[in-house]
Amino acid sequence: MAGIGDANIGFTLTAEGRTRLIRALDNLTQAIPQSVALLIDLAGRIVDVPKRPAGINLEAISALAAGCHASTTELAVTMGEKSYALLFEHGDDRQVYVWPIGARGLLVVLLKGSASVELLETHMEGKLGVELDAIVKDAREPMKTVPPPRIEPAEGPSVIEEKVRSLNAFIMDIQANKPANLAGDRGKRLLKAREELVQAMSHGFWDKAAEICDETRAWLLAP
Repeated sequence: MAGIGDANIGFTLTAEGRTRLIRALDNLTQAIPQSVALLIDLAGRIVDVPKRPAGINLEAISALAAGCHASTTELAVTMGEKSYALLFEHGDDRQVYVWPIGARGLLVVLLKGSASVELLETHMEGKLGVELDAIVKDAREPMKTVPPPRIEPAEGPSVIEEKVRSLNAFIMDIQANKPANLAGDRGKRLLKAREELVQAMSHGFWDKAAEICDETRAWLLAP
């Protein structure tokens, strides 16, 4: 029915907005062969994907992409980066690109073989990026209450802040050098630990935050 949005995601699209989104994602994948593009909200929920590739768990990839983006935000802010994209490489022929859309969405693009990151960036810095930003900007608030993916943590003791920075750097190192170590259940466990850490810090539970940091580092180090 026209004008009705889908529920249970971080924002809702009207029928017109969804049509615009599918058209934009289709145009992108047609321009870049061997690519898959999907829009997700900041909590890792899929808003839409025109074509689902066989044998790929898009839900797991979406959750991990949102988690990686959120866990990197604090580090990016400390470096003066308000907006940033993430690129993950697996071998020589597979890449995952995560690009912020507006303030509520992420474009996740899976690239394979000859698919060009440079061509993708050209599109995102041009009309495609403008169109996707407009689609998300025009989206409605959720029809159902959706918990935010993170709460801005309160300023804490320097020792806790250092633990968090160190853990974020450690996670980024794994993402860059051993991305397979954060796949599947381990990726979901990391996302859960990150949310628990943010919640603990937002309430000023510094001992709990330190415990989560230490426990997370310990199981990430385990084989």
